[in-house]
Amino acid sequence: MKISHTTPSVSGNGLLKSLFMSLALMAAFAFNPLMAQEPITFTLKGNGAPTLHVKETKNGVEFEEYKGKVVLLNFFGKHCKWCMKEIPHLVDLQKRYGKEFQVVAIHAQEPMTLGERSRLEKRFHFNYPIYESNKNYDFVSYIGQRAGWTGGLPFSVIFDKHASAVKIIPGYMDENSLEHIIKVLTKQP
Repeated sequence: MKISHTTPSVSGNGLLKSLFMSLALMAAFAFNPLMAQEPITFTLKGNGAPTLHVKETKNGVEFEEYKGKVVLLNFFGKHCKWCMKEIPHLVDLQKRYGKEFQVVAIHAQEPMTLGERSRLEKRFHFNYPIYESNKNYDFVSYIGQRAGWTGGLPFSVIFDKHASAVKIIPGYMDENSLEHIIKVLTKQP
């Protein structure tokens, strides 16, 4: 199921549309035939990134190390101009909301060389973990199937504090719209 990009709105129609989209997203995760009787688990590993333990939930996935936090799972690529435009926003949001929010990034193009990764780290000063898709293929494939990702970049899924997928962002979202979503979700119990 694909959910189109919507800009958060407080107007009547915008609020109803946003609510409908959120309910549709939860239904896609809740009634997905991929959901096994026993939760599927993944271990994300990366060069220099901490090992993450991820468990399937009824409505999304739970990142064990970030339990109770809002998590933005971001797929990006080193050759994607919109990804490069989005990274500074993610770094800033991580800095400002880090107590209740965590970005987890997966580089989804051909693997970065050490030199490419070093140049990106110097340019952006990442403050969140980055994993390579080729080293975490099972997880990337799983998210692709559950969230309807077809490979376009950037692509993000936001999980609330209860590990439910609440927003799919197929493409670039401006900083203000993204911050509005994060601000609302981090204030929720």
